Amino acid sequence: MIVVGLGNPGRKYERTRHNVGFMIVDRLVDQLNGTKWKKERGVRWSKVDEHWVIKPQEYMNMSGASLKSFLDYKHLNLTDVTQLLVVHDDLDFPLGEMHEQVNRSAGGHNGVQSIIDALGTQNFGRLRIGIGNNHSANVPAEDYVLQIFTPIESQTIKQAVDQAGATLRQRLGA
Repeated sequence: MIVVGLGNPGRKYERTRHNVGFMIVDRLVDQLNGTKWKKERGVRWSKVDEHWVIKPQEYMNMSGASLKSFLDYKHLNLTDVTQLLVVHDDLDFPLGEMHEQVNRSAGGHNGVQSIIDALGTQNFGRLRIGIGNNHSANVPAEDYVLQIFTPIESQTIKQAVDQAGATLRQRLGA
């Protein structure tokens, strides 16, 4: 299996809403004693047993190109939809709510759209983690996703990251 966490690279974005995907795969690799993160072809990657865990290192909207380059370089052919799972934040769900889906449109998520465009298919799995909605905050979406979680929200997201990690561990058979 290939698990891809979406986020933005750099310390500036580490604790932002848009980096929930990175938070989850970081936790997964830590809990399962994955290999040390390596950087190659525009991604950071680790292995957990025979599974690949990947964090594209381009900004969110350009994640697909570096992911595709890495997959091609490592000859990781996606012949089965169950082989790829993309983990990312989602404005459509309440804070901390989690949904697993397969073969869905990007739904306005530019990072997912970038992957769809690069791979030429939307037929892959997605683990979507709710980050709350920008409408109640009266903030444009592009600003909202780059905000750091409040202390109270951080508690909810920590629980969501733990729950998502448990889901991924089960999917990996660990």
